[in-house]
Amino acid sequence: MNKIILLAALFACAYAAPQRMVLPRLPAKVILNGKYQLIPEDKIVGGSEVVPNSLPFQISLQRRSFGGFSQSCGGSILNENTILDAAHCVDGVTDLTIFRVVAGEHSLSVVSGLEQNRDVSGYLMHPDYDTSTSSNDIALIYLASPLDLSVPSAKAVNMPPPTSEFDPPAGTITTVSGWGTTSSGGSISNVLLSVDVPIVSDSDCNAAYAGVFDPNPIFPSMLCAGGPPGGVDSCQGDSGGPLFTGTGADAVQHGIVSWGIGCAQAAYPGVYTQVSYYLDWIMANRG
Repeated sequence: MNKIILLAALFACAYAAPQRMVLPRLPAKVILNGKYQLIPEDKIVGGSEVVPNSLPFQISLQRRSFGGFSQSCGGSILNENTILDAAHCVDGVTDLTIFRVVAGEHSLSVVSGLEQNRDVSGYLMHPDYDTSTSSNDIALIYLASPLDLSVPSAKAVNMPPPTSEFDPPAGTITTVSGWGTTSSGGSISNVLLSVDVPIVSDSDCNAAYAGVFDPNPIFPSMLCAGGPPGGVDSCQGDSGGPLFTGTGADAVQHGIVSWGIGCAQAAYPGVYTQVSYYLDWIMANRG
């Protein structure tokens, strides 16, 4: 009973204060088992600030709170009407007015004039999204008015090759970006950060999580990146954002930030939704 109360309290805190959200990337059963550490002690999740608007596909998904809108999740521009995101970033939301999508964002506290703020008209989660396993953690967010993609600060991201379940080989260096938490204090970054992380094979990722979950918790539709020596990773608040190769208008998105145990821990790679697995679904449902 105490574990259920704790879980309910954590969900309530995450919803009420999305700028300090601690639940993204963390399956509920890990909280119930008590086998987690939210952010490693004294460990900076080793990103660096990107050149402003050099990742024009990156968006900030923000939620309205008492003080206005605050960073909740990342996301990427699929086209002028649609954002590619994680299902857990929108799951359970019935009041769409709490959401705001900001393209062309860099500093959360400074208005550059390049920002495009858009209301959300709807969203579509994958019909097989499972909160207990975080499988099929993918969603499309539909905008109330189209983005202007003729400007350099807002561009659609490229999808991976149209081959079934394309999986970047282990060791491939990819990049993940976002405004998520950066230290044990759990503060959201004010500016957009990115960090390079190597792809980890599904077999190695399954082995890493074997002591926490049932055997083979990594589905074929998931992608892992990070791991030893640790110190670099996506974290809470980065959920829904892109894992990609290349940069700028040439970037190709391979993953969507989904879940993990803690952040930047050498023993536990970050787990991402594998975009190539869902190309048909994305193309069939994009706005």
